[in-house]
Amino acid sequence: MSHLQISQDARGVALTSRDSDLFLPGSASLSSNATAYLNKVAELLKDRHHRKILIDSISENAGSAELNQTLQEVRSLTIMKALTDRGIDKNRLAYTSPTAYTGQTGSNDGSQYKTKIIILGESTSEMNVSAIERFFDGIYKFGNNIFN
Repeated sequence: MSHLQISQDARGVALTSRDSDLFLPGSASLSSNATAYLNKVAELLKDRHHRKILIDSISENAGSAELNQTLQEVRSLTIMKALTDRGIDKNRLAYTSPTAYTGQTGSNDGSQYKTKIIILGESTSEMNVSAIERFFDGIYKFGNNIFN
């Protein structure tokens, strides 16, 4: 995905994507782009079967704080279910409580709301990050060609 970032987080390797690439607006339903993305994430996680995974997200600031927290929690659970459906052991998965986005932006397209899938204890130096990024970029372009 062109909006995927792979980075070293203090907790491990973070696969960060805009929520607008993964979810339908204001919903916990996965977008058409999410399928290929989650398939590849599951493949990466299977190769690192000894690592735990943390879903970390920033909540939207539209509507009440309770609504936004619930939306992000359900989105985290949706990602967890999608990964277990792809063969990832549910005991490896956890999610953090959503945190509110406090930055200022003129954009209302949801691009500032992000979800991180963190491979805990992993290092980008142990992974071929550039090959992974090229693969995700190819998935994003393929999805756009099919669905747009």
